[in-house]
Amino acid sequence: MLPGDPSRRGSPGSTESSSTGGLAMTTQLLKDMSGLISSWQPRKVYHSAPRYLDDLKKFVQEKMAMPPALRFSGKKTAVEFVDGGTLDFGVNRKTAAATESVGIIMKRDLMTLPDVKLLMAQIQQEEGKFGEVILLVLGEINADMESKLQHFLEGRKSKTTFTVMKK
Repeated sequence: MLPGDPSRRGSPGSTESSSTGGLAMTTQLLKDMSGLISSWQPRKVYHSAPRYLDDLKKFVQEKMAMPPALRFSGKKTAVEFVDGGTLDFGVNRKTAAATESVGIIMKRDLMTLPDVKLLMAQIQQEEGKFGEVILLVLGEINADMESKLQHFLEGRKSKTTFTVMKK
Protein backbone atom coordinates (compact mmCIF):
# COMPACT_ATOMS: atom_id res chain seq x y z
CA MET A 1 0.00 0.00 0.00
CA LEU A 2 1.34 3.44 -0.91
CA PRO A 3 1.84 6.30 1.56
CA GLY A 4 -1.04 8.69 1.35
CA ASP A 5 -3.30 6.01 -0.10
CA PRO A 6 -6.77 7.00 1.16
CA SER A 7 -7.48 3.39 2.11
CA ARG A 8 -4.50 3.51 4.47
CA ARG A 9 -5.51 6.70 6.23
CA GLY A 10 -9.22 6.15 6.60
CA SER A 11 -10.97 9.07 4.91
CA PRO A 12 -10.05 10.14 1.38
CA GLY A 13 -7.18 12.56 1.37
CA SER A 14 -6.88 12.89 5.13
CA THR A 15 -3.48 13.73 6.49
CA GLU A 16 -1.90 14.04 9.87
CA SER A 17 -1.81 17.76 10.61
CA SER A 18 -2.40 20.31 13.29
CA SER A 19 -5.82 21.90 13.52
CA THR A 20 -4.44 25.43 13.33
CA GLY A 21 -2.83 27.53 10.64
CA GLY A 22 -2.38 27.02 6.92
CA LEU A 23 -1.65 23.30 7.11
CA ALA A 24 -5.13 22.49 8.37
CA MET A 25 -6.66 24.73 5.70
CA THR A 26 -4.62 23.03 2.97
CA THR A 27 -5.66 19.67 4.39
CA GLN A 28 -9.31 20.72 3.93
CA LEU A 29 -8.61 21.65 0.31
CA LEU A 30 -6.85 18.30 -0.09
CA LYS A 31 -9.97 16.53 1.23
CA ASP A 32 -12.16 18.57 -1.12
CA MET A 33 -9.98 17.79 -4.15
CA SER A 34 -9.66 14.11 -3.20
CA GLY A 35 -13.44 13.87 -3.05
CA LEU A 36 -13.77 15.60 -6.40
CA ILE A 37 -11.19 13.32 -8.03
CA SER A 38 -12.84 10.27 -6.45
CA SER A 39 -16.15 11.26 -8.05
CA TRP A 40 -14.55 11.86 -11.48
CA GLN A 41 -15.28 9.23 -14.11
CA PRO A 42 -13.61 9.64 -17.49
CA ARG A 43 -16.19 10.34 -20.18
CA LYS A 44 -14.80 7.46 -22.26
CA VAL A 45 -11.83 5.12 -22.60
CA TYR A 46 -8.84 6.96 -24.04
CA HIS A 47 -5.67 5.51 -25.53
CA SER A 48 -3.31 8.15 -24.15
CA ALA A 49 -2.71 9.64 -20.71
CA PRO A 50 -2.93 13.30 -21.87
CA ARG A 51 -6.54 12.75 -22.93
CA TYR A 52 -7.39 11.50 -19.43
CA LEU A 53 -5.74 14.60 -18.00
CA ASP A 54 -7.75 16.82 -20.33
CA ASP A 55 -10.91 15.01 -19.23
CA LEU A 56 -10.06 15.55 -15.54
CA LYS A 57 -9.25 19.23 -16.12
CA LYS A 58 -12.55 19.72 -17.92
CA PHE A 59 -14.38 18.00 -15.06
CA VAL A 60 -12.70 20.26 -12.49
CA GLN A 61 -13.45 23.35 -14.58
CA GLU A 62 -17.11 22.33 -14.80
CA LYS A 63 -17.29 21.87 -11.04
CA MET A 64 -15.59 25.24 -10.52
CA ALA A 65 -18.26 26.90 -12.68
CA MET A 66 -20.96 25.75 -10.24
CA PRO A 67 -22.34 28.25 -7.71
CA PRO A 68 -20.01 28.62 -4.69
CA ALA A 69 -22.49 26.94 -2.33
CA LEU A 70 -22.28 23.73 -4.37
CA ARG A 71 -18.50 23.38 -4.51
CA PHE A 72 -15.74 23.15 -1.95
CA SER A 73 -17.82 23.94 1.09
CA GLY A 74 -18.93 27.23 -0.48
CA LYS A 75 -15.46 28.80 -0.44
CA LYS A 76 -14.20 30.96 -3.28
CA THR A 77 -11.79 28.87 -5.35
CA ALA A 78 -9.54 29.60 -8.31
CA VAL A 79 -8.11 26.77 -10.41
CA GLU A 80 -4.64 27.28 -11.75
CA PHE A 81 -3.63 25.08 -14.65
CA VAL A 82 0.11 24.74 -15.04
CA ASP A 83 1.11 24.61 -18.69
CA GLY A 84 4.23 22.73 -19.66
CA GLY A 85 5.70 22.12 -16.21
CA THR A 86 6.03 18.75 -14.59
CA LEU A 87 2.96 19.34 -12.45
CA ASP A 88 -0.22 18.58 -14.34
CA PHE A 89 -2.21 21.31 -12.59
CA GLY A 90 -2.73 22.98 -9.26
CA VAL A 91 -5.77 24.21 -7.36
CA ASN A 92 -5.62 27.36 -5.27
CA ARG A 93 -8.35 28.40 -2.87
CA LYS A 94 -8.16 31.99 -1.72
CA THR A 95 -9.59 32.78 1.69
CA ALA A 96 -9.51 36.01 3.65
CA ALA A 97 -6.37 34.96 5.52
CA ALA A 98 -4.38 32.87 3.06
CA THR A 99 -4.20 30.93 -0.18
CA GLU A 100 -4.48 27.16 0.01
CA SER A 101 -2.75 25.10 -2.70
CA VAL A 102 -2.91 21.49 -3.83
CA GLY A 103 -1.04 20.16 -6.85
CA ILE A 104 -2.13 17.21 -8.97
CA ILE A 105 0.07 14.77 -10.89
CA MET A 106 -1.61 12.10 -13.02
CA LYS A 107 0.11 8.99 -14.33
CA ARG A 108 -1.28 6.07 -16.28
CA ASP A 109 -0.07 2.47 -15.93
CA LEU A 110 3.10 2.30 -13.82
CA MET A 111 4.37 -1.02 -15.11
CA THR A 112 8.09 -0.53 -15.75
CA LEU A 113 11.09 0.90 -13.95
CA PRO A 114 11.45 3.75 -16.48
CA ASP A 115 7.81 4.74 -15.75
CA VAL A 116 8.51 4.92 -12.02
CA LYS A 117 11.85 6.71 -12.47
CA LEU A 118 10.15 9.35 -14.63
CA LEU A 119 7.50 9.80 -11.93
CA MET A 120 10.18 10.05 -9.21
CA ALA A 121 11.97 12.78 -11.18
CA GLN A 122 8.69 14.64 -11.60
CA ILE A 123 7.99 14.39 -7.85
CA GLN A 124 11.47 15.72 -7.02
CA GLN A 125 10.92 18.72 -9.30
CA GLU A 126 7.54 19.52 -7.74
CA GLU A 127 8.46 19.21 -4.07
CA GLY A 128 8.08 22.50 -2.29
CA LYS A 129 5.88 24.15 -4.92
CA PHE A 130 2.73 22.92 -3.15
CA GLY A 131 2.32 21.80 0.46
CA GLU A 132 0.10 18.95 -0.68
CA VAL A 133 0.16 17.01 -3.94
CA ILE A 134 -2.29 14.38 -5.13
CA LEU A 135 -0.66 11.64 -7.18
CA LEU A 136 -3.41 10.04 -9.28
CA VAL A 137 -2.46 6.69 -10.82
CA LEU A 138 -4.84 5.46 -13.51
CA GLY A 139 -4.93 1.90 -14.76
CA GLU A 140 -2.49 -0.74 -13.66
CA ILE A 141 0.49 -0.59 -11.35
CA ASN A 142 2.96 -3.46 -11.12
CA ALA A 143 3.43 -4.66 -7.50
CA ASP A 144 7.22 -4.29 -7.74
CA MET A 145 6.87 -0.74 -9.13
CA GLU A 146 4.36 0.10 -6.37
CA SER A 147 6.92 -1.06 -3.80
CA LYS A 148 9.66 1.05 -5.40
CA LEU A 149 7.40 4.12 -5.44
CA GLN A 150 6.38 3.52 -1.81
CA HIS A 151 10.04 3.25 -0.76
CA PHE A 152 10.86 6.45 -2.65
CA LEU A 153 7.95 8.41 -1.14
CA GLU A 154 8.77 7.25 2.39
CA GLY A 155 12.45 8.18 1.98
CA ARG A 156 11.91 11.80 0.91
CA LYS A 157 12.96 14.58 3.27
CA SER A 158 10.67 17.25 1.79
CA LYS A 159 7.75 18.69 3.75
CA THR A 160 5.47 18.22 0.73
CA THR A 161 2.83 15.58 1.46
CA PHE A 162 1.85 13.26 -1.37
CA THR A 163 -1.54 11.55 -1.31
CA VAL A 164 -1.72 8.62 -3.69
CA MET A 165 -5.05 7.80 -5.28
CA LYS A 166 -5.67 4.92 -7.67
CA LYS A 167 -8.44 4.68 -10.26
